[in-house]
Amino acid sequence: SVFSVQSDSERWPLGCVALDPSLSTPEERSVRVREVCEQIRDNDEFAPMKAWRNEAYRASPSYSGAELFAIERSGAGMLGIKQYGAHMTGYTWKTNDSGQREMHMWVGRRALTKPTFPGLLDQIVAGGIGNGLGVRETIVKEAEEEAGMSTDIAERAVATGCISYFFEDPQRGIFPETEFVFDIELPSSYEPTIIDGEVSDFYCWPLDEVCRRICLDEFKPNCAVVIIDFLVRHGFITADNFQDFDSMVARLRRDITPSVLYQAILAMNGKQ
Repeated sequence: SVFSVQSDSERWPLGCVALDPSLSTPEERSVRVREVCEQIRDNDEFAPMKAWRNEAYRASPSYSGAELFAIERSGAGMLGIKQYGAHMTGYTWKTNDSGQREMHMWVGRRALTKPTFPGLLDQIVAGGIGNGLGVRETIVKEAEEEAGMSTDIAERAVATGCISYFFEDPQRGIFPETEFVFDIELPSSYEPTIIDGEVSDFYCWPLDEVCRRICLDEFKPNCAVVIIDFLVRHGFITADNFQDFDSMVARLRRDITPSVLYQAILAMNGKQ
C-alpha cells in the first residue's frame, strides 16, 4: 500500500492520510504516489485528474524545506498540498486625454482551453512552480512562453514578496497556496506576444478599468489578490481611501501552516 488512513483522537480527531513508512526516500514516494494518481485518473475518481498536466509539484513542509515527494500537479489539491506560483504584474505609463501620465496595467485573458478558470483575466505572466524550478527561473520561463518576453526584459522584474491564502474549490478541495509576486515597468511601446496558446488576448488598461473588472469577478481569484497587493504597495489603496484597510492587508498574507488548515477543517465540521 502507499497511503493509509490513521486516527489519533488527540492530534487528528478527523483522522489523517499517511504515507507507507517503508517508502524511505523522496524518489520512492514519488514513484508510488504517481502510480496512485494514475490509477485515480484512469478510474475517473477525482475530477481534476481529467486535466492531467504531466507536471510534477514538490511536496514539502515549506518552500525551502526538504522535499518529501513529487506529485502530479492536477492531484496536489487532493492531498491539500501547499502549492506555489510566481506572478508578474506588468505596468507602464501613458498620457491620458488630459495630458497627464497615467499608470496602465497589462493583463492577459486565459484561453478557453485552459483546464482551470478558462476565459478569465490574469497577470501578463504567471505560472505554477514546478518541481526543480526556482522562483525567478519560473517567472523568466513563463514570460517567454506566455508573452514572448525576452530573458533580458524578464530579468528586470523586481521581486516584491508574496501573498498567501487558502483556496477552496468545489472539485479540488481546500488547499494552501503562496504566490511570489514580481513587478516590472515596461516601455509604453511594449507589446506582449501570444506564444503558447494559454492566453487568448492581452490588454493594456488604466487602473480604473482593471479595478472595475475585478469588481465584476472577471479575474481569476488569486490574480485579483495579486493586483490588490500591487495597488497597496504602490499607494493606490491606502488607509485614507479604503475602509478596514489594515484587516484587508493582513488577509493578503494568511498563516497557511498545516495546523491552521486543520483547525479550519475542524471548524467547518463542527468539531470546534
